[in-house]
Amino acid sequence: MKNFKAFTLSEVLITLGIIGVVAAMTLPTLIQNYKKQSTAVSVKKFYNIINNALQFSIAQNGDVSGWMGEPKNMSYDENLEFLKKYFLPYIKYNRYDNCFEKMVCIYMVDGTMFMFRYDQNGGDIIYFVNGKFERNTRNTFAFQFNKHNGWDEDMNVIERRNIKTLIEPYTMGWNDNYEGLFLTSRGCTKANNGTKTTTFCTKLLQLNDWKITNDYPW
Repeated sequence: MKNFKAFTLSEVLITLGIIGVVAAMTLPTLIQNYKKQSTAVSVKKFYNIINNALQFSIAQNGDVSGWMGEPKNMSYDENLEFLKKYFLPYIKYNRYDNCFEKMVCIYMVDGTMFMFRYDQNGGDIIYFVNGKFERNTRNTFAFQFNKHNGWDEDMNVIERRNIKTLIEPYTMGWNDNYEGLFLTSRGCTKANNGTKTTTFCTKLLQLNDWKITNDYPW
């Protein structure tokens, strides 16, 4: 009979131990990278969904400029009626409720959620990736819709042109400088004087081609 060489039990255990150590070192990074990618994909998906709904609504209801009368702070019921007419018919959702002050929360079929309100300056939309009202840079992404004069002055030229017909990342008060997305009171940062701020996180994500880059305050 031919002699066959095999690994000893100790050699197998050592090999398994090495594999376990390598897995323990790399697995957290892999998980974090997956979470970053899935978050970015979710925000971009919502951006497309809500803007597609807007375009369908424009085709049905006319230009956005004719949807509102005099600018005013709308009540919850008024916000809900606005959504029922101009947005809800064009998106897939499970339910809605009054979740925060006068804002309407729309719970999407994919488990995400967004809040909507229309006040004297225009529309605010806040998207929550995990479907819960948890404010942090991994979950909270702000958009703006049909902003009126005064707020438009804070935007760059392209945004001023598009904001009337598109739902875009929130940029009120941004100085059009990349670093400004981190440094102002609305900057995308994990902590600002002890308080987490997420207002410009959506714009930061968009400028980086809807990817969470190394400078993103994850």
